[in-house]
Amino acid sequence: MAGAISKTPDFVRDSIFAVGSTRIIDAVLMMFFVVRIATPGIGLPVNDVAGLLLVAVAAFRRPTRQLSGTTWFAAISVLLVTFLVIVAIATGPSQADITRLGRILILFFLAGFIASGRIDIVSGLKGFSVGLLANIPLFYAGLAPDTYGGLLTGFLNDKNVAGFTYAIMTVLLFLIYRRLWTRIALTGLGLGAVVLTDSRTSMAALAAAIIWLVLARFLGPFFRVVLAGVLLGGFFYAENNLSQVGAYAARSGSDELRDRIDAASLEKTLAAPWYGHGLGEATTEVAGDVWFFHNSYWGLITEGGYAFLLAILALLAFAGFQFLGKGKQTPEARIVEAATIVILLCSFRLGEVFITLPTFIAIGIGLGIYSQRHSDWLVRQAAAGPEVEGALFPIQQRVS
Repeated sequence: MAGAISKTPDFVRDSIFAVGSTRIIDAVLMMFFVVRIATPGIGLPVNDVAGLLLVAVAAFRRPTRQLSGTTWFAAISVLLVTFLVIVAIATGPSQADITRLGRILILFFLAGFIASGRIDIVSGLKGFSVGLLANIPLFYAGLAPDTYGGLLTGFLNDKNVAGFTYAIMTVLLFLIYRRLWTRIALTGLGLGAVVLTDSRTSMAALAAAIIWLVLARFLGPFFRVVLAGVLLGGFFYAENNLSQVGAYAARSGSDELRDRIDAASLEKTLAAPWYGHGLGEATTEVAGDVWFFHNSYWGLITEGGYAFLLAILALLAFAGFQFLGKGKQTPEARIVEAATIVILLCSFRLGEVFITLPTFIAIGIGLGIYSQRHSDWLVRQAAAGPEVEGALFPIQQRVS
């Protein structure tokens, strides 16, 4: 059982030993996932174009792993896309529907290709980390966009997007940077970058994820649920109280505007029919300007009803928290759990978290880990035999 004693899990090790130029392609394209400015002549963000190119290249590769026990992913993907197409037709298809639906399709393929090994995720994560690291000095050197008055944005083009991206990628990079000192350095760099974005939500979410990584491995199922509840309560406490501390207290005007946007967003969400208003409708008008929602849960309900929200939450439950996963919990699974915590917490206060490249990278990695655990469990089942594995008292423990 080499996979059981190796310090590097099969899912990650397979990617490390991938050969050929594909590693360079994956690293370079995922490095451009950081760039959210419009592509000249196309209009789509550079990161979306990079995602499309990566999926297109990966489609011509052979999968290196079979996805065992993950029929739920295909079922959710097909049913959700079909439902959203019907909603678009019912609400009157527009360019926003086409663009949004295309993005969702790319993200589903991205996750599936990561899980099946068509995309070399280790090289991809390294490329993404290089892009995030380079974004910081380029921003302060004036070579990357400054869209928020000196707060770290750079090529990510928005402080909250930057905060979320630095937070979740800090956690996911634990999968490839495994030495203690590198993880400590990574945590320090990640926290520092999130603080530079001044995204209070992302700060609190990353802190919760790190606490989960440190404590969850020592806890059983019941106390893990208790810890999750404590982290959720702590997140809302920090969110509400940080706004009254220090420099944040002087931003009352900004917070009042956010409150008005939230009120208008909730009103639109509650007024949505059961199937939603259609893709791209998670916007509202306040003071004569159009604003995106500041709550990703409301955004999904507004776009595609509770069906859209429940489908995405189901993906995060299965891939992120390994719900109904077979076999022993692994350190890698806990890292994906922590990344999922960042996703779920940031979604309460940020407008576009669920339908993003970092979220579906996490789903893809979680899907691969889920599949590997299921495959290993099947091997153990077969090795044990039906009489040993299925009996109330195993043969070795029976007495004559």
